[in-house]
Amino acid sequence: MSKKALLNIFLLLLFTISLVGCSKQVTLPAEVSNPEDQKVVMDNENGVEEQDEIKEEEQGEIKEEKAEEISEDTENGTDNKESDKENQENVLYISASKLNVRADSNTKSKVLGSLAKGQEVKVIEEVKTEETIWYKIELENTENNNEGWILSQYTVQDMNDLLTSPTLFDDKDMNDYFTSPTLFDDNTIIAYYGHPNSKIMGIVGRHSKEELISLVQETSEKYDALNGDQGVIPAVYLVYGTVQPEGEISKMNFDLVMSYIEAAYKNGILIYLDHQMGKYYPTNALNEILPFLKYPNVHLALDPEWRTNKPMKEVGHLTGTELNEIQETMRDYIISNGIQGKRQFVFQQFIETMIHDIEAVSSNYDPVLLVHNTSGWGPPEGKVATHTKNAKATNIPYKGFKLWYFYSNKPGVHFDNPLMTPEQVLELNPKPGLIIYQ
Repeated sequence: MSKKALLNIFLLLLFTISLVGCSKQVTLPAEVSNPEDQKVVMDNENGVEEQDEIKEEEQGEIKEEKAEEISEDTENGTDNKESDKENQENVLYISASKLNVRADSNTKSKVLGSLAKGQEVKVIEEVKTEETIWYKIELENTENNNEGWILSQYTVQDMNDLLTSPTLFDDKDMNDYFTSPTLFDDNTIIAYYGHPNSKIMGIVGRHSKEELISLVQETSEKYDALNGDQGVIPAVYLVYGTVQPEGEISKMNFDLVMSYIEAAYKNGILIYLDHQMGKYYPTNALNEILPFLKYPNVHLALDPEWRTNKPMKEVGHLTGTELNEIQETMRDYIISNGIQGKRQFVFQQFIETMIHDIEAVSSNYDPVLLVHNTSGWGPPEGKVATHTKNAKATNIPYKGFKLWYFYSNKPGVHFDNPLMTPEQVLELNPKPGLIIYQ
């Protein structure tokens, strides 16, 4: 049996199990039940195909050929902006912590599953009863029961309606700190990368929130001692949107995202939210995370490696024109919403084909600060070689650099060997302003 067939069988079993579990949950008033963090589907420890960067070593350098195919605009199905826009019509967001999906438009019908706060749903029908309004929605990743019903009062039309500005984010001194116009001129950023529910995707998933904050602060202090006149600011880099089979996207639980943003804010820590895009057009993926910019410590990223509907089989890409469009969209959103401070937009690159026409990229979309981050695992000489290649794109002067911690000797689990020291990283030319540990 093929690997794809096995994966499809597993996903079907996983969904079936989740339906059984959801049907036995005790619900709160109406259709709302207790929150439960989402699982990242592509987590090898849960028995599903590992999502990891498609990288190999060859004679100390990171290879140019990373996958069976390199995606092309006309082949990977991701270059359809208008189709994506059409798919966004009649889209709503779940406002309850956890909302039941039922087989029919009444609370007596079978529970098919549940949706987490912040999840998107597409409404295909509306039914009004004497008491309320029910929406018929499309369900993904199911061969049967691909439609269900939810109560309308637990949805909103705009993601911004889910975001609040409690007293927590009203600390003037903290806000001035995060939005300082010279924040990135005066400081190097040290970020810990991953998803809270996946140990294999990075260090974020291997520790509690409290432990993670302590660890990234400790690493930042090591860099601070070596960083001369510049300061160091710790950060947490969260994979908000994780690519799934066929290029679908699994989004991080909304309340879980907010818990990291809040904890980071209290501790003077930056947050990066990364969307892997999958089959979706870049600016449409970006629009899903733009609302989080209302929080002064939040910055954004898209990962071109996973901009594909064939994850693990090909490496995706962005074009120079698309990177400019992304920055323009982000800049216009910041200005129109009165958002303060410079905001970074990060993209990764470990092979040349990940960015088409890089010479067309402009970095003049203030207050957006474009970050060209060198990714890829391997020995120091290979990583330095990749960084040196990326440095040739002088039209993007702000550079970043990613390192990979050791996690496991299991086949397919990658790490840097040996891990470069802070001294070695700070000696890179150009010196990275953003340093990420996965």
